[in-house]
Parts: sequence; C-alpha cells; structure tokens
Amino acid sequence: MKWFVALVVVLNLVVAMYGSFKQRPPMDVHAQEVSPGQVKLLPTGWTPDASAAQASAPHAAASTPAALAKAASAPHEAVKAAGKAAAKPVASAPKALAKPAKPELKPAAKPEASGAVAVKAAEAKPLACYRWAGLNDSLLARVKGGVPSLKLKSGQLQQDSKEENKGSGRFWVYYPPLATQSETKTLSAELKDKGFDNYIVSGDEFKGNLSLGLFGKEDAARTLVARLKAAGYDKAVVKSKDQPVKQTTLSFKDLDAAQAEHLKALQKRLTPGIALKGC
Repeated sequence: MKWFVALVVVLNLVVAMYGSFKQRPPMDVHAQEVSPGQVKLLPTGWTPDASAAQASAPHAAASTPAALAKAASAPHEAVKAAGKAAAKPVASAPKALAKPAKPELKPAAKPEASGAVAVKAAEAKPLACYRWAGLNDSLLARVKGGVPSLKLKSGQLQQDSKEENKGSGRFWVYYPPLATQSETKTLSAELKDKGFDNYIVSGDEFKGNLSLGLFGKEDAARTLVARLKAAGYDKAVVKSKDQPVKQTTLSFKDLDAAQAEHLKALQKRLTPGIALKGC
C-alpha cells in the first residue's frame, strides 16, 4: 500500500514538471476578444519572481482601470484623427469652388473675306425708286420697248394710268416730228417759207412736234389742216384741248445701282423732256 501511494506521488510530480517545462504555442492576441475586466497591465521590468509579483499586484490592480480606459479610447482617437484628416479636403472643397472662375478669352473674330465684305456693302446700299410720269400712249409704247433692257424682277415695275382734261376750249394744230431732229428742223423751215408759221415744241409731252397754231373754233383748225394737205403736208393733226388725255406713270422700285443708272440713260434717250422723279 505504501508503495502504491509513493508511485502516485512520483507520477504527479513527473506530470507537474512536464507541464511546467512544456512550451505553450504562441497565442494570437489580436484574434481573441479580451474583456476589459480581465486585462492586467504589468509594470516595466516585471519578472516571474513570486515575491515581486505579489508586491506589484496592488499597484497593477490600481492602474488597471486607467490603462483599460486609455486602451479603449485609442481606437476612438485613431478614428477621430482619420475623420479629421478626411474632413479637411471636404471642408476645403467649397472654398475651391467659391473661387471666381478666370474669364475666358474669346478668340478674335476672323477677318471676313473681301468678297463677303463687298457683298455686304452692296446689300447695305439703299435701293432706288423712280417715277416716270406724263407718258401718253405713243410715249408709253416707246418706253416699254426699252424697259426689258433693265432686266427687272417681278414687282419692280408698276403702271398707273388716268385720264386728264387739260383743255381750255381751244383746238391745237400740230405736225408730228420726222425721224431725226435735223429733218424736223428742215421741215419747220420749209413750212415757214410757204407761209405756215410754226415752232418746235420742246417743253411738254409733245416735245419735237411742230406747233402750227391754236384756234378757238374747230372749223378754223380744220381749215388750216386742209391748206397744209393741199401744200403736200398731209400729216397735220387737230387736237382738242378739252379732250381727255390718258397719262401713264411707270414706277420703278427697288432698283440696284446698275439698274438705276441704266434707267437714267434710257430716260435721257427716249424722253429728254420728261425727267425721272423720286418715289
């Protein structure tokens, strides 16, 4: 029996010694969750000495709450610091946005081509408007013969006609002009030599005609026409001053410079005694 007790004691001692000398595997303190109540702060220079451990136990117990508070607040401090660092760019962003934008430099306008400038200058010039009035039927036919050379567009030419009574109760005898002015002057001289007083009209719509007289009675005018016919001049005409005369006015609108110059030249050639008037 004593031998059995001694064997048990020896086995217990062997097991205890084996457990004290066996190296425990390192523990990953980061992978384990530690309760703050179980954490103990060991003083600097701590040794496994039992007396030193017992002497420092009260001090470690006293300082444990402060250490735990400091350890617990460390992650919060780190989070606050990271939050402040992250908040700085965000806070400065409005200031960057609030800065006034630099004025944009607009590119200088490109000079227009000379052709475009010329076209715009031509378009900017005011268009001309003229009235060619006082045209009887014969003059109107003559003028209309030259109008196509103006190359007018639709709406540029307008014609207005009306009858006017220019009479004074008298009758006028006249002789139409010949083909040229020199021939008309020769005819005027011949009629004067034969006793027919006359003159070449130069101021009104009958410019170029030979005026042979104005009579108060139509019979007297007809007698003169008969005498002229007997002398070989059978183209004399009797015109009543009381007879309504059809007068036509041609209006030329929106003429460019070339058309206006051409119209002026046409008027001087066809009706020198009837000038153009502005609209």
